[in-house]
Amino acid sequence: MSDFKKDYYKILEISSSARADEIKLAYRKLVKQYHPDLHPGNTQFEDLMKEINEAYEVLGNKDERFAYDQYLVNKQAQQKKEQPAEKTASNHKRHYTKTTTVYSEERTYVKGQIFIKYFGKHVNQQAEDILRETFYKITVTQTDAIIESIYRQNLTPEFQAVFSANKPISLNISQPINCTVKDGPNNTSNYKLEILDLTIPKPEIVKVTKHEDESFGMVTGTFYGYVREFKSHEESTIVEECHGETGRYEEKIDNGIKYRRKEYYHANCSTYWGNWAFDLTAHGTSSSRTTAGSTGSYSRPHRRPFRSNSYQSNASGCLGSTGGIFALLTGALFSWLLLPKLAFFVSLIVLLLLLKLIPSRIWGWIARIASMLFALAYFGAIIATFRAGTGKRKEAPVEKPKTATIKNPRHTPVRSPDTSDKTIDTLIYHDIIWSDYNGKIYEGHFAIKKSALSRAHAYKDTLAVQANSEQSYDRVIYSLKENDKNSLSGLYTMFDSLKRASKPSQTEFAEIIVSFVQSIPYTLVLPKACDAQLYQDEFTASYLASADARCDGYERFGINTPVEFMASLNGDCDTRTLLLYTVLSHYGYDVALLSSSYYSHSVLGINLPYDGLTYEYNNQRYVLWETTVPNARPGILSNDVSNTNYWRISLKSK
Repeated sequence: MSDFKKDYYKILEISSSARADEIKLAYRKLVKQYHPDLHPGNTQFEDLMKEINEAYEVLGNKDERFAYDQYLVNKQAQQKKEQPAEKTASNHKRHYTKTTTVYSEERTYVKGQIFIKYFGKHVNQQAEDILRETFYKITVTQTDAIIESIYRQNLTPEFQAVFSANKPISLNISQPINCTVKDGPNNTSNYKLEILDLTIPKPEIVKVTKHEDESFGMVTGTFYGYVREFKSHEESTIVEECHGETGRYEEKIDNGIKYRRKEYYHANCSTYWGNWAFDLTAHGTSSSRTTAGSTGSYSRPHRRPFRSNSYQSNASGCLGSTGGIFALLTGALFSWLLLPKLAFFVSLIVLLLLLKLIPSRIWGWIARIASMLFALAYFGAIIATFRAGTGKRKEAPVEKPKTATIKNPRHTPVRSPDTSDKTIDTLIYHDIIWSDYNGKIYEGHFAIKKSALSRAHAYKDTLAVQANSEQSYDRVIYSLKENDKNSLSGLYTMFDSLKRASKPSQTEFAEIIVSFVQSIPYTLVLPKACDAQLYQDEFTASYLASADARCDGYERFGINTPVEFMASLNGDCDTRTLLLYTVLSHYGYDVALLSSSYYSHSVLGINLPYDGLTYEYNNQRYVLWETTVPNARPGILSNDVSNTNYWRISLKSK
């Protein structure tokens, strides 16, 4: 029986805007995780599964979900009426559940017999004039152990006494060690184990053979040590933190330019001042002006402040004023435009000036008449120029970025050559049409094997790396690239066909590949559900709240592998740059994948002769290339992510 007082969306770990397929996917995931058959005898999981089934019965039914949503809307409206207005300070606080992965070390203590084979080379050292001592430099060649006793998480008094009375053996033994574990009187199993604090209280040297300066033998005895294993579990805590602006700001004037900075909250509710930014409102570029105490939205300050020159003049008269300068410039401009139409009259006046033989009285009348004709011609030319300018002029159309035309994917079964009835695989076909930066249209299709998609997804889900640092993130994307690079033959075939047909240059072919990826609609890839409440960063929360948001949730590491991307066409910045790095590396380009934890972004770097923003590394010049914006040319990045001090190379092909 349904109970609308329960939060069914929270039980299924989804947002209230989840689609029907997302609800079904979340339900199946929870069933696999909490089904009582997987936890026999645990009543806690039985009760949890009852709630999960109850939530799915309501949200999975269209009519039931509509009634439940109406109940929530009415409940929220009632709460707004009952709750008093919150204080201003509380508007800057938010609460969320923070999940932390906690690692704990588990030790298994072992005891048994060890056999260390060694090779020794003796070294002579001078002692006294008549004395000489011989020392052997030992090299371990093989180590084997037989484990007889195992104590899990239990440091017995015997082990305590051995470890306190003896130091671990100092020989350089290669780990892991070949171990034979006795499971019973007649059963044994072989393992390779890393045994730590390996201690041999009473070692013996046996089977010693010496030949000239060399010695061979074996160290044996009863050993003590432990094997450790790290296990992880998640701990959840409720976090309260502050965010946003405090409402305070400061202003200053530097070199005649007005700057402003705002005060913000740290997460711990302490405050700090932002960077000084060029005040657009003070220079007439905005119709509104922020006053003290306002909390308008903050835009990232310009990294290169605008500079203006102030002109001052002490000259008197019309030419010394602003109006005089404007008139002079206007006259010069009109004279330059009208000079070809006045050439005849100018030549006439010059000719009259040379006629000095004409009496001055007659010359005065001629000069007046010529001046009048010149003035009439001048104004007539002005009128003709304006009439010519009123005609409609054809302007070159501005090419707007266009996304690709993509048809629905086709699933084509692959039949066994032995029998036409047996399906051994499925090809996921995509037909796509896109254009490059010059408007040239390209059309092609490619296929991804469903078996390759399954392998790529399974590899990502079982990859033994925790992406909790920059170095581990680099290992993740390198591993995904290496696993997928040989499974993109369908994509390589499409680009090879285009290359043969159009015979592009090296830069043109790179633009074909990058514009192809840029034209694919952007999709946010997330490690959890597509619920804005689950994420603290501003971009993710605002993007998921938008009406046209595209999201691919429950993807480990928050990234799709190259094969996954080409199968689903769901990719954000990390996914796109990883695919482009893989493809361009395949074609021999010198490329780099650059990432920024500061910007939470990823871009491509390519060593080609382009102009624009570059990243210098070991005397190599990598032009930065945005992958998420259609038709974004190389060397051009948004001002919000253009400071190269915040970028680093995560992968490099050469």
